[in-house]
Amino acid sequence: MARGPRTPTGRALATLGLIALTAWVAFIVIEIATVPEPGAPTVDALATQAASSLTQRDAEALQALLVDDSPADYAEELLAGLPATGGDLEAVVRDSGPGDVIVVRAPAGSDSCLAWQVVPEDDRYLLGVIPPVNGC
Repeated sequence: MARGPRTPTGRALATLGLIALTAWVAFIVIEIATVPEPGAPTVDALATQAASSLTQRDAEALQALLVDDSPADYAEELLAGLPATGGDLEAVVRDSGPGDVIVVRAPAGSDSCLAWQVVPEDDRYLLGVIPPVNGC
């Protein structure tokens, strides 16, 4: 049995469906392409970004600098326990033997500090959540 010609409404619905599918696929591709890579391109940039995210108390920015297997709430918990500082935090990169360590210190007059082991991964550098043995 032969089918009759499509109705204008059927063609319009098919066209709208194709447009919606194309838009959805384009959206997914753009979202994947624009997701920033975790970590930083250099160790110095990682140190600067870590100090900045701590100074601004930006948990999302700090979490993006951590290794993939870090707890999902690590940055939020860290910032919740971090005392308020009277200025920008300073970061330095030290060589600890087995690798680089980033040490973030409170402004002068305070002896508070945080330290992370630098973890290289696919031409990027991340903060390890296990603190270095020698600390700050």
